[in-house]
Amino acid sequence: MEEQILQLIRKRKQLMTSALAAALLFYFFLPFSLIFIPDVMNRPSFIYSISSAWLYAFLQIPMTWFFCGIYHRTANKIDRQMEGIDKEKSL
Repeated sequence: MEEQILQLIRKRKQLMTSALAAALLFYFFLPFSLIFIPDVMNRPSFIYSISSAWLYAFLQIPMTWFFCGIYHRTANKIDRQMEGIDKEKSL
């Protein structure tokens, strides 16, 4: 039983670490791209000919929802598994 709980805790930590790393990479790419490749980021994009930097900045809003949704769904699944283990342990 305890090993199952420890495995779920490790899985949750791995989820948090990978979600945080993906989010940080996604969000910090904008300032770094503006510093290192300003020519590319200032070009008009295919949507209403706004610059690529603005398009990328606006894409950060749905990406935040996406990251939060995936984390929420997976964390709830892990919590339900832990509750099931706790119920089995108490019986």
